[in-house]
Amino acid sequence: MKVVAFNGSPHKKGNTYHALKIVLDELEKEGIETEIVQVGNKKISGCLACNKCIKERNEKCTIDSDKVNTWIQKMKMADGILL
Repeated sequence: MKVVAFNGSPHKKGNTYHALKIVLDELEKEGIETEIVQVGNKKISGCLACNKCIKERNEKCTIDSDKVNTWIQKMKMADGILL
């Protein structure tokens, strides 16, 4: 089992990180694999509504300049997601 947590704060080790860490530490005590993904200080492109993700059916945005495609796959592989 795996839980992935997304830290939306621009502060990598700020209050949001510490709140997520409290929860994830408890999950790890139960043998659940966890991961924190820092997104708050990353440049993320907005959706252009080009619909290529639908047409291509490859679960990928055509905008490859950010890590959204990687993060989507992390969410798909997780049993739980914290936002």
